[in-house]
Amino acid sequence: MRIPLRLNRAGWPALGLPRRICFPDPRDLLRPEQIAAPEIFSERVSILLLSGTRKTTRPGRHRQSDALLVKALGQQRPVILDVGASDGSTALDLLTTLGDAFASYFVTDRALSLRVRTDDRGRAFFYDADGACVLAATPRLLFYPAAEGLRRLPRWASPWLQSGIPPYDPAYPEVSLVQPRLQELARRDARVVLRTHDIFQPWDGPAPTVIKAANLLNRAYFSDDQLRQAISNFWRALAPDGLLLVIDNRDIEKASLFARTESGFRHIDSIHGGTEIRPLVLSC
Repeated sequence: MRIPLRLNRAGWPALGLPRRICFPDPRDLLRPEQIAAPEIFSERVSILLLSGTRKTTRPGRHRQSDALLVKALGQQRPVILDVGASDGSTALDLLTTLGDAFASYFVTDRALSLRVRTDDRGRAFFYDADGACVLAATPRLLFYPAAEGLRRLPRWASPWLQSGIPPYDPAYPEVSLVQPRLQELARRDARVVLRTHDIFQPWDGPAPTVIKAANLLNRAYFSDDQLRQAISNFWRALAPDGLLLVIDNRDIEKASLFARTESGFRHIDSIHGGTEIRPLVLSC
């Protein structure tokens, strides 16, 4: 993000400004019961910037990739580890496709919730698990304190923008970033588990037969060394002959499906040319 400021659409309803400079109001996440559709919830979550990565998501993004995976699974009832699942929209899609044909489904992301402080001026300050303010939302503006573009603002602007941000307090209310429908499903079905997980840390849960990594393993976010570390963690986590599905939606839906072997990964199939890191996965 070159400029860490955007307009809040709620404060400029009549201007019809483009999405790249005028974002939907993230304060709506404080009232999820008033959000009418999953797409609207995803739109609000997608404007968040956490640890340099956007939580961009929406339902229906992985239809071809999910079909590729389901075909490869055949009659198996997989244990699925979905990493970087954002708000869980696409996890819901895959769960719907699977029906009852799965053993367990772990929906994971580095951040499934944020702490939020509000004030009587209509402002909301969103904090990550490390206590950093990742977004300050006013009725008319959105400010990303950790964005790289902050260094490019005039000297007078940066201190002024940061001065209004209160320090983190663990007592601030927690706001979920997970689709309400998925939260409800996890409450009803013990096989569906929501939990935080960092791909650069070992997986400490049951050995998955499938790992799905969508719009996460790419060079826009991570170096090749970081990608190798994540891929190695996946290899160690997977059950023998387990499957790794890597998806990239930046232009069109691209995906590559790999099988775990004793020495690394074997390519099974791809759609639309496959993911850009296919050679890297095969080299690990």
